Amino acid sequence: MSVATSAARGRPPLGAADQPKLATLRARLQEIKREPGSTLEALYATQELFSYVPPEAITMIAEELGMPESAVYGVVTFYTMFYLEPQPRYLLRVCRDLSCHLAGAPEIVRAVRQELGTPRGEATADGLFKLEVVSCLGLCDKQPAMLVNLEQRGPMTPERIRALVHELRARGA
Repeated sequence: MSVATSAARGRPPLGAADQPKLATLRARLQEIKREPGSTLEALYATQELFSYVPPEAITMIAEELGMPESAVYGVVTFYTMFYLEPQPRYLLRVCRDLSCHLAGAPEIVRAVRQELGTPRGEATADGLFKLEVVSCLGLCDKQPAMLVNLEQRGPMTPERIRALVHELRARGA
């Protein structure tokens, strides 16, 4: 999907404030494009810059890595950690798999929902947070575990959740 195609399908092009980020992305791509697995690294860099993977970035990654746009788009849509729409500043992902569940993950999810005042999957009114309940994070040594964006946290308790949300709100405000 090219930039022209995405605009034609009703997706607005990047705003003026985000245009300089494309130059930053291109510079990062120059550093990594010859490395194996650079597609994932490129997508992580993109999401770090934009909070999601915009169509313009898919086009640029495809050009720089010498691959079809459809292949880049396929990677974006295959992995659940990449988004095609803008995301809040903090994505809180709580593991729901068996070991975390038995260690108290349901209480952690309740505490996050209570602190955020929003159901999982929805951004908070201030645009700072979104809660996702996900399958195994591979953090069984930190159960119940969670990620704040890509930062590992755990073991979590309802008290630690309250402190974490307060800390992140202070940082993000």
